[in-house]
Amino acid sequence: MLALAAAATPASAQTTGTGGTGGSGGERASRNAFPGDFPPTEFQASVPQPVFFPPNPPPLGRSLPATPATGATGRFAAPAELAGFVNEPFYPQLAVRLSAGALPPKLRGQLDRYRAEKLSLQNELRAEIDRLRPVPPAERTSAFAALAAKQAARLAALEADAETLRRELHIADRAWGALRQWRLGDGDRRGYSPIEIAQVMRAFSYYENGLAPAQRRLLREIALELVNAADSAANAAAAQPFVFFPPEPARVTIPDDVPADVAASIATYETRKSVLKKELYDTVYARDGQSFTFLRANPLKTLAENHASRLEELETLAEEIRRGLARTGEPETVTERSPLSLAQQAEVVAWLRRATEAQRAAAEKAEAIAAENRGGGLTVTYRFDYDGLKFNVGQSRGGRGGPPPADLMARAATVHAKLAAVAEEYSQQLNDLIKERDELRAEVGRALKLTGAAADRAFATAVRVTSARETESGYRDYRVAVFQPGLSPAQRRILFDAVTEQLNLPLPRGELQPTRRSPTW
Repeated sequence: MLALAAAATPASAQTTGTGGTGGSGGERASRNAFPGDFPPTEFQASVPQPVFFPPNPPPLGRSLPATPATGATGRFAAPAELAGFVNEPFYPQLAVRLSAGALPPKLRGQLDRYRAEKLSLQNELRAEIDRLRPVPPAERTSAFAALAAKQAARLAALEADAETLRRELHIADRAWGALRQWRLGDGDRRGYSPIEIAQVMRAFSYYENGLAPAQRRLLREIALELVNAADSAANAAAAQPFVFFPPEPARVTIPDDVPADVAASIATYETRKSVLKKELYDTVYARDGQSFTFLRANPLKTLAENHASRLEELETLAEEIRRGLARTGEPETVTERSPLSLAQQAEVVAWLRRATEAQRAAAEKAEAIAAENRGGGLTVTYRFDYDGLKFNVGQSRGGRGGPPPADLMARAATVHAKLAAVAEEYSQQLNDLIKERDELRAEVGRALKLTGAAADRAFATAVRVTSARETESGYRDYRVAVFQPGLSPAQRRILFDAVTEQLNLPLPRGELQPTRRSPTW
């Protein structure tokens, strides 16, 4: 979502930051390097290093970033190769290997074979999707079920290979929690913020041994929900108006006019899923607070066994819901509705296109300047915030120390001036766009007789609907993965993986491993 629309539109959930750090030595520092079955290593006293987590897939129809997704450079930039693995359970482990240049030939071979097999399965599935588009729904569902049976063994082997890669790519001292000196459930009187808890849940989903793949996906959901936590049910619903629906962590909106039996099934699905997530949350929270976990039995392994049949039942219920939704029309038509008139919606469309183009043009100019001047002793980075383009020009680390040479300072000043000119030009455009946005919001409020937060939410909905229409083709297979009856859960997952790659989401920069808690939330 565009930065300037952030004040009017709920930001897409993305767990970021290093997480709080705190506590002191003694018993806390003696705990395992990271939750899991890996023992402590001699690297626990190391300087924090960057770790990388993938972008969160957007809700179905959410607008896509205007800035370039790959090719970023500078401090803690994610390796561009990760763009092909954005929804893999081994993303953080692979990211560390790639960023450190520590991917040995054996692991490279395993990774390449995994990638080739996955692409083969995805291509077979997408070819069948294209072939069956004009076919009547009932016949299409049967054909997908036949392909699912044909691909089942290969898909099961692929999921096992992903877990093997997650373990074998792991470097214990480069895990997110390898240096962390605080733990959930350690009795800290201040308690832990939703963001701190979310970071632990996210990290467990990628690093903890013993979890089932479905539980890893549920932990990502829990982390996203915690990031969107609010002080009331109404505010939480406004911040997260979507339903998590398999293949997780996909998020969608469900039509208001679904048949009563389908609505009841959806309510049952969400209730049962919430129970599983609560049990998983509680177990992770308790596990994180234990000392010397590598010497203890892992309760998550037992929980995975207990959850297995209930997770299968949840998938069966999700398929019943898809079949029920299909009775009301093609699933491709399931989308959010704008509260505005056609004329007002057209104004929002025009405004959003101008805003998108302004940010894209500024990004292209800034990237051209940065790409031309990185290296040779300089680091050049930039980003977009809600109030404009931010940039930094500095001296590269690893130099000889002392003051920078005069020629380097002169080059830095030149680059700074060029980027400042781009930022100033964009700032002027942004001011005009913000004025237009505020006028549009006021018009929406008057037309709908809404004020304050209610008017803001109506405008935010209009922006989301506009963005959904602009990105319709990019989300086509997203809808198929979520709503098309007949596909197996494993097929839905590999199709959704392909979708997240094709959306070309910006790869988040690395975040430093946490050590001590920050003094405040």
